[in-house]
Amino acid sequence: MTTDELRYDGRVALITGAGRGLGREHALLLASRGCKIVVNDPGVAYDGTGSDQHQVADEVVDEIKRAGGDAVANYDSVEQGDAIIKSALDAFGRIDIVINNAGIITPETWAELSLESWQKTININLTGVFSVMKAAWPVLVEQQYGRCIFTASPAVYGAGVAAYAASKAGVIGLANSLQFEAKKLKLDIKCNIIIPQANTRMVQDLNSNISASRVAKGKSELKSAPPEILDRMGPEKVSAIVAWLAHHDCQSDAKIFEAGAGYFAQLNWARSAPLFATEKEGIEGAPLPEHIRDGQDTLHDFAAGDMPRSGDGAMGSPNALEQIFGHLRS
Repeated sequence: MTTDELRYDGRVALITGAGRGLGREHALLLASRGCKIVVNDPGVAYDGTGSDQHQVADEVVDEIKRAGGDAVANYDSVEQGDAIIKSALDAFGRIDIVINNAGIITPETWAELSLESWQKTININLTGVFSVMKAAWPVLVEQQYGRCIFTASPAVYGAGVAAYAASKAGVIGLANSLQFEAKKLKLDIKCNIIIPQANTRMVQDLNSNISASRVAKGKSELKSAPPEILDRMGPEKVSAIVAWLAHHDCQSDAKIFEAGAGYFAQLNWARSAPLFATEKEGIEGAPLPEHIRDGQDTLHDFAAGDMPRSGDGAMGSPNALEQIFGHLRS
């Protein structure tokens, strides 16, 4: 398949957590297409501890420059969004693309999870995204343009890492809310979410930690996918969807995309057929639990439902709302 190459000449992208893994691959791909890159990474471990003196960010910048691209490194934590955005503006004078990729994960099960570990994860994975976007938003609004990508995780479907899963679910709500703000202002700012699956350094280190913990407790090591599977799960297999969502031609907004191993799919919310328990059905006062019990077939009927849009602040299908409230206007 041949296509016209998507270019990003004149655009500036800030990518958090871009020293390794997914963020690094996003940076290299965009830079190869003419985008200027701010490589943000403080060089911490997968759980947020330690530091390697910022070498990972510098290494990515050097790799981009050797290939003829333009990039600068930033070493601030995403909790210091103002400093990160200032660094980007000082280097390039504008920001067009914000890729919220940075994140940490701690290996505690629910029984082991402490409030301290919970808060640490939320601070980076959710509040850190808030901090970066809060600082970037006035810049995007002033130029009336922006492409923002938010990184969730398959953990939102359910996983034994509650703090991580909760933080990534929160990112989806934040992205949708920011899209609502952009629509309200009628600006060409698009906010979208990816759910990537890749064999990254974070996944490898986390699995090693869990295996060591299991062995210490007298259990077997954590089972790993076969090498031939892991080889197909490289982080570079995800970056194409990020690059597309970052392009000015992309008009998707408040959408969620799965990506991994060259597989891509869009997710959507699904709403069942509406169950009514109102005056029209002869029900006076508040509905009873028995009305819900007796309406299970309706609530499980998605074929007769619809797919609500995200980012518009609405709940309930227009037809259902008209059925409930229409008679009040007549």
